[in-house]
Amino acid sequence: MTFAVECIDHVEVFVRDLEAAVEWYADVLGLRETHRWSPEPIMIGAGRNKLALFRLEPGVEPLADEARVGWRRVAWRTTENGLAKAMQQLQRFGISFEGPVDHGVAESIYFADLDGNPLEITCDRAS
Repeated sequence: MTFAVECIDHVEVFVRDLEAAVEWYADVLGLRETHRWSPEPIMIGAGRNKLALFRLEPGVEPLADEARVGWRRVAWRTTENGLAKAMQQLQRFGISFEGPVDHGVAESIYFADLDGNPLEITCDRAS
């Protein structure tokens, strides 16, 4: 018998202000709090997809170099209609984004959270 994973359970994200991040992700992406440890992490998500928010220690700067080793961004899937609504939502909150970028089989928009963590919303192109 071989082992195989089911799905990604969560991605850990460092933020400067836990409560501000919970509010931002709820307002902008509709992610809801699912569980909270004291004081952290705070789990937020949609469906089976979750982020675990951890506080970035004061005085520590997150890595900003795009060429670093490690995770580059978290991408969230939606429909074509959802992508259009996401762009309207980001504009309403004054969040700048790049795109939509046509990847042939998919379209994506790129932006960052309050702490500069890179995010993407993507949808498959209609066949």
